Amino acid sequence: MNHRQRIASTIAATISAAALTLGAASTAFAGDASSPAERTAAVIEKATGTTDIAPAPAPGTTIPQRSTGDAKATTATGDAVSIALPGTNNVTGAKAGKNTTVYPDAAKATDLAVQPTTDGGIRALAVLKNATAPREQRYDIGLPAGARLVKLDNGAVAAIAKNGTFLGGFATPWAKDAHGNPVPTSYRVDGTTLVQTVRTTDSTAFPVVADPKWLDDAAKGTAMGLVSGCVGGAVAGGGAGCIPGAVAGGLGGAVAGVVGGLFD
Repeated sequence: MNHRQRIASTIAATISAAALTLGAASTAFAGDASSPAERTAAVIEKATGTTDIAPAPAPGTTIPQRSTGDAKATTATGDAVSIALPGTNNVTGAKAGKNTTVYPDAAKATDLAVQPTTDGGIRALAVLKNATAPREQRYDIGLPAGARLVKLDNGAVAAIAKNGTFLGGFATPWAKDAHGNPVPTSYRVDGTTLVQTVRTTDSTAFPVVADPKWLDDAAKGTAMGLVSGCVGGAVAGGGAGCIPGAVAGGLGGAVAGVVGGLFD
């Protein structure tokens, strides 16, 4: 082998080795990489757990394809209810994790998501990614004509039909930081808008996950009749639901307890 041949052989060997190294690095990188939706789903499912995530939505329950669409579910009376996500950007949802549909960056420093739950309900979620994220999320709720939202004394919010029938509601709110620690949160009702406020501090570890979860009393089986009677009686008596004032007005404590337990 002459001098030129030796140089050519050395160059070829070097290029071959570099290609092998680059290929291995690319493969390793591809294996380690995950999409924004997958990363957010992992954060959410760490907070919610996965045991109550349904493999598919219940009949009558739908998950929007885009963040500007509405999540839809049914009420205890078989009517429809819609939940508008609080996004400001039109983002396509991506299914990730066990069965979490994620809308990355649907709002400022905020990812949104929806999960179907095994009790026939649906969970909307907001992931506050850093301290610049809004602390208030507004969910516009579409209810049957004449229905209203009523905040209960355990922090949950019930949906009540015009005739006093219990339609379903949103479970007592919760929020968790990146370490799984609870973050103070609460609902307020603004007409037919459910407003969730999350109170973070300088020491809060982001991201923070918060969820309004809709369920109807049919999902709780035998509690259905007691819940309907409790809320119906409260409305007929001028009360606002199964809250202390309504109980003081003559509703049984056991019945009120069933309503509170429904949303805990």
